[in-house]
Amino acid sequence: MEKIISEDKWFPADGIVLEENALSAIKEKNNVLVVAGPGAGKTELLAQKACYLLQTNKCNNPRRILAISFKKDAAENLKERVEKRCGKEQAERFDSMTYDAFAKQLLDHFYRGLPKEYRPCKNYAVNDDKSIEFSFKKSGFVNNSGKNISKFKKYFYDQLSSVTLPLEKSKSTNITERAWKLLLNGNGVDVKSCLTFQMISRLAEYMIRTNKYIKNALRCTYSYVFLDEFQDTTEIQYCLVKTCFMNSNCNMTAVGDNKQRIMLWAGALKNIFNDFCSDFSAVEKLLLMNHRSAPKLVQLQKMMYESLRDDTKEIICSEKWNKNDGEIYLYEFNDYHDEAKVVAMSIEKKYKSGFMLNDTCILTKQKPEKYTKDLIEELKKRGIRARIENDYQDLIKEPVTKLIINVLSLIFDNKRPDSWKYLVDYLSIAYKEQIDSDYDFLIEKESKLSHILKGYREDLSSCDDIKLFEDVVNGILNFCDIGTLKSIYPQYMQEDCFKYTVEKLITLLWNEYEEVGKNWSKTLESFKGLHSVPIMTIHKSKGLEYDSVYFIGLEDSAFWNFKKQPMEDRCAFFVALSRAKSYICFTFSKNRNVGFNNVQRHRNINEFYDLLENSKIAKVVRK
Repeated sequence: MEKIISEDKWFPADGIVLEENALSAIKEKNNVLVVAGPGAGKTELLAQKACYLLQTNKCNNPRRILAISFKKDAAENLKERVEKRCGKEQAERFDSMTYDAFAKQLLDHFYRGLPKEYRPCKNYAVNDDKSIEFSFKKSGFVNNSGKNISKFKKYFYDQLSSVTLPLEKSKSTNITERAWKLLLNGNGVDVKSCLTFQMISRLAEYMIRTNKYIKNALRCTYSYVFLDEFQDTTEIQYCLVKTCFMNSNCNMTAVGDNKQRIMLWAGALKNIFNDFCSDFSAVEKLLLMNHRSAPKLVQLQKMMYESLRDDTKEIICSEKWNKNDGEIYLYEFNDYHDEAKVVAMSIEKKYKSGFMLNDTCILTKQKPEKYTKDLIEELKKRGIRARIENDYQDLIKEPVTKLIINVLSLIFDNKRPDSWKYLVDYLSIAYKEQIDSDYDFLIEKESKLSHILKGYREDLSSCDDIKLFEDVVNGILNFCDIGTLKSIYPQYMQEDCFKYTVEKLITLLWNEYEEVGKNWSKTLESFKGLHSVPIMTIHKSKGLEYDSVYFIGLEDSAFWNFKKQPMEDRCAFFVALSRAKSYICFTFSKNRNVGFNNVQRHRNINEFYDLLENSKIAKVVRK
């Protein structure tokens, strides 16, 4: 039984103290927009609000809470926090997913609610570039530019996302409409049934708009809806949200920060905050506390507010800091080889002084593989590994990844209570009917698992062949029952998605295994990023925080589109600055080999240099 707490006796979990406006937003009965800067605790606010609603039974059983985020790791992080704060039983009624996952879940579950002409094949592919290219060619697209057709990838995706439904009323070209129709079912030859995520959202929205039964079912399921990183919401995403929940009894909470709006290039709406307050009659709450960054870093962030068109002046630092805490550096180099040596030396010094490698982050505006190639090598010479996180960030949060990693962990250390708990929980869900009728079934499954683990330990103890490792992973999946796994996690119902995820996981784990000297325990730790410095773009760093941040390449060529999108690039710079807790270093190199003009300047983005140099906070070092 869920324990119900009266409203007047509820207080934030884990002894967390919230500022007045945060507590007010949690208990707000109306729709609410929470505007909060970096480090204000937006994710924690949503987690605490979920606990409040579940523990006080404001969200009464069996009604649920839906949280929608942009990134898989953000959605997973929020889910984990809620479970930690209020327990697994109550957290079962909290659904946390990305916009793409929400739209896809709606479409996959209710696709028969669409008119026949808009129903995709059940096992449609997602973002299959070849099928999309062929669909345009078959629909009359003529390439007169002389470019390879693959160069039109962005154009094709943009065209497909511009279509509104029903197709007969669309303002897009006949070619695009024909491509849309062809992609829905494919032609059985060179075009698969294939959808982009934007097409999935369009179809889900159209389905909800035209089918009152599905809309009512959705609104009866969710009493409360959370929208995270709301400043980056696109027209397609907001249209889906409005169709699902506007003019309903669902209570909406949106959180965001317009100073971190860096997705305009992907279609983020500039006036989304005003639109939300108007469409949902939402009240606005402003959070003023920065729990993350040291005072000097917060001071520099506030100096940017004017250029970001934000007049908030009252941002407060956490009392955990001393007033002079925080270090900011701007390094200017003649050559990127020298840059790599100095930065590597700085990271090595921090590591030797006791900092964990994964509490330091290396950021770039774009192309981290080019901007950090020499730095990775310099760190390697010092026995420090740095890796580009693009392939790892989402994969680590995949349910099938967690399942396999937990089993592999038990193969080499069977005294891991967290891994045992994870697997027993999975088996309890997967085989609920059998266990309900015969509890010994679960004991038998656990006993069989122990036997399998012992056999796999022998197989992998001196493994030199990736094929053997593939067999072990497939054996784990067969034991866990792939069909059951897919029924629990509907995103894997499409075979291509499941196969791609598993193959990618096997490849990256094997690469880690060879990298660390064929030690499986170290492989699993390394795969999780425990022993390496993460490297990523600013966009990938959204929502993350590190003690120390090194931004490589504060140069015009990195911010190549600054003249056309100055506000978005200012926001990107602000996001990079605000990832750091206590230390941030920006670097510039007069010479950098990034595949075009090697001579670097900072004329276009000189306002960033003026900010750093005139602040009297940053230390400028010219090498």
